[in-house]
Amino acid sequence: MKNYYMIIFPMYIISISFSLSSSSWMSIWIGMEMNLLTFIFMILETKTFNSTESCMKYFLIQSAGSLLFLFSVSVQSTFVNESFFINALAPPLALMLKSGIAPLHFWTPDISMKLSPQNLFLFITMQKIIPMLVMFSSWSALIKWIIPLNIIVGSLGGLTQSSVNKMIIFSSINNSGWMMMSLTESMLLFYIFFLFYFKMNYLLMTFLLKNKIKWSVQIKTQNFFKKLLFVSLMMSLSGLPPFLGFIPKWIILKKITMNLPVISLISIVMSVFTMFFYMKMTINMVLYSSLSKKWVTNFFIEWPSITLVLMNLTSSFLFILLV
Repeated sequence: MKNYYMIIFPMYIISISFSLSSSSWMSIWIGMEMNLLTFIFMILETKTFNSTESCMKYFLIQSAGSLLFLFSVSVQSTFVNESFFINALAPPLALMLKSGIAPLHFWTPDISMKLSPQNLFLFITMQKIIPMLVMFSSWSALIKWIIPLNIIVGSLGGLTQSSVNKMIIFSSINNSGWMMMSLTESMLLFYIFFLFYFKMNYLLMTFLLKNKIKWSVQIKTQNFFKKLLFVSLMMSLSGLPPFLGFIPKWIILKKITMNLPVISLISIVMSVFTMFFYMKMTINMVLYSSLSKKWVTNFFIEWPSITLVLMNLTSSFLFILLV
């Protein structure tokens, strides 16, 4: 790790804390700009073939969102919790553009293909915290319309994808809807869901980085235990019990079913589509017919892979404790 990276990452964490603890719109904007610059430095730190191109595209999109947000603040058009004024839609639209959630998600699949696993992990987790919390704290009435849109777009958008990165992006859009759904109940529920989501994506990105995987076809050449690990991670992101991703979604549905029945029904129905595009890739991979002789197949157990699979199966114990 380079010396300047040890300065950039603390600045990245400070920029998130600065925006969330600010009491004025200008301070929030300054914190988001600090966050943008530090994240661009981290993109450029990992030297890939398309790192410069992805950095420029990301900078232009984020600059457009920042200018729209700053313009709406400067003309005093931030009508808090006023969802039916045209002027009041400018700040939340700017935040939706910056976070890459639906309906302004058109730029995220292309940029995700050019990001390294480390930067993609930060993009789908930490980069969503500031816009999502600021948008919910000031425009909570608009959130109830954005939640089903993100869940539907994230579920249906991943059906035709063969790239693992694009599939992760659409999964992130779907989980953004679940995160905003948790915010309608309490901040504690949001923190619980975000920690589980952070852990699942960390395990997945560690697997992709270690095995240098970008397309689903590459996983078919891995050994059985690596396939087993990848299948368990995919099922966890889809929310299938007894994997790790089931317990936070179950808690959210248990809490909001009475208050938001329509959104709860949409999220349950769309979870079927989400599970379908995960299982479509994993079943083909597990049932892949090899041309090698079965009696010379290597059944060597990789203990790191087995450990990660066992960590991903902890949802059963948490479910018993919470019930």
